[in-house]
Amino acid sequence: MNIRDIARKAGVSSATVSRVINESGYVKEETKRKVLEAIEEADYVPNAIARSLSIRDSSSIGVIVPDIANEFFSGIISGIGERAANNQYNIVLFDTGELLEREHQCLMMAESQRLSGLLITPISELDEVTRDKLIQFENKGIPVVLVDRNIRNSSLDGVFVENHDAAYKAVEALIQNGHQKIAVITGPNTSMPGKDRLKGYKSALRDYGISLREDYMVSGDFKIMKAYERTKELLELPDPPTAIFASNNQTSLGVLKYLTEHKLKIGRDISIVGFDQIESLKIIDYSLSTIDRDARKQGYQAMEMLIDKLTRKESQSSGRKVFVPYQMVLRGSEKINKLQ
Repeated sequence: MNIRDIARKAGVSSATVSRVINESGYVKEETKRKVLEAIEEADYVPNAIARSLSIRDSSSIGVIVPDIANEFFSGIISGIGERAANNQYNIVLFDTGELLEREHQCLMMAESQRLSGLLITPISELDEVTRDKLIQFENKGIPVVLVDRNIRNSSLDGVFVENHDAAYKAVEALIQNGHQKIAVITGPNTSMPGKDRLKGYKSALRDYGISLREDYMVSGDFKIMKAYERTKELLELPDPPTAIFASNNQTSLGVLKYLTEHKLKIGRDISIVGFDQIESLKIIDYSLSTIDRDARKQGYQAMEMLIDKLTRKESQSSGRKVFVPYQMVLRGSEKINKLQ
């Protein structure tokens, strides 16, 4: 039996049957019910699939992150997985590599998976394609929860950290240790964390009466090699900074890579405060001062929010925001023996 046979049995067109199977267009509920009954009676697809088409009882949750290799996102995924397992949900994982085109592809693949819900860390808060697609998910009854990064002009629910305040604390720690020449390697200016952490840096300097210097504010992309290049630029300035605020853990690693290769010592030649801890540094007893937060807990709470929406059968978001706590952990890299 083929689609034409199903269409005749249900008294509809082949196009309508195709729309029901692929969920690619609007079909009246009564018509949809007739098509699904015809499918099930004819055993055109397994009964479980037919039921999932009608009530979307899939046990799979989509998770889209920008960088699986990043320790922070590994922690996020761990927390999501732990909470999902408690409710017998499976995880379908996608990695966008911080590339918008790949993010759009991942969203298309996620749509074809017939997922119950979606957790996503979007690359850009400004991208309309991703925003519109996520709204479409919710309109189809698939709830969405944002993780760590927001999307402008949307009311999507999410779990975040207070990026501005946390960055302010990081820079304040450097100022309180005597630094006046403080540089920042930013994140992407299209992402909420990148923009808010830069704002926190600027606010701290202004509040303490320190002039902003354009040559000390260099753009990064939350990746190691760009941070490496930017560190080189900063330290080759005629009047180099005495301290650097690194906007995420990969940026910190890029800074440390450059310093190690050039035999520069933290606390003697330069001071650093990073955003997000790096567990591997703790293993080798490398003392880097960082803004610490529990990535696993953030992922756990995001999955909990999604399960709550699924349980309540509320696909539409209301702009609910949950903020995970952070702490400024000083391990000594904010200090310097002799300020330049």
